[in-house]
Amino acid sequence: MSSKYVSSALEATRVQAEVLDAEARQEIVTRLGARLGVDVTRRAPWDDDAAPNGCLRSDGWELIPKYVGDAICLMFLEGAQTFWKVNNGSDLLRVLKDCPGLEFYVCDEDARYLLCSNHHDFVMGWGSAGPWVDNLDKA
Repeated sequence: MSSKYVSSALEATRVQAEVLDAEARQEIVTRLGARLGVDVTRRAPWDDDAAPNGCLRSDGWELIPKYVGDAICLMFLEGAQTFWKVNNGSDLLRVLKDCPGLEFYVCDEDARYLLCSNHHDFVMGWGSAGPWVDNLDKA
């Protein structure tokens, strides 16, 4: 999925988001690999044998911003070519509502968690987001 949809949604919603430069992007990619064991630069990391099972939720894309809450998050698409630094979950939700359905990833700057909503309506969570996703089927 092209990053043009996210860029257009940012413009349309007037959500302020910083695009990380190449060095900062690589630091996050490396941190996610080291701390969570996920290579976000490869295709469909949610499909790896070691990936969590996830939870089937057609509303998962709307739930992820609730997990983010008031904290800053980083959003990116498959391949992790562009990272947008978003101020909070509310801003993230505004952007996502203005995008066509897309596979996206969200993490924090310290790579304590990684969340994915994919095109199969599955939500996956690594790190500290894992237990939250595991409990989504009970919500």
